[in-house]
Amino acid sequence: MPEIKSRYIGINDKFVVIGSDGVWEFLSNQDVAEVVLPFYKINQPESAANAIVKAAHSRWREEEEVVDDITAVVIFMEPIMAY
Repeated sequence: MPEIKSRYIGINDKFVVIGSDGVWEFLSNQDVAEVVLPFYKINQPESAANAIVKAAHSRWREEEEVVDDITAVVIFMEPIMAY
């Protein structure tokens, strides 16, 4: 069952990460933010998504023999988008 949340985007919001359960099984929100932030600074959302997938895959391999599906989408926010 998908988890759905809604939230107003504020001026301090920098990015949105949409991830399958394979991302969140072994990575916390803080872990993901730490992976994304360097890519945010150089405006590379696709590289950020790839880095999340690699980090999640690495954690899965440490904990399990089988790796679940891992999908990540990263959207960088512009301050003008906040209302």
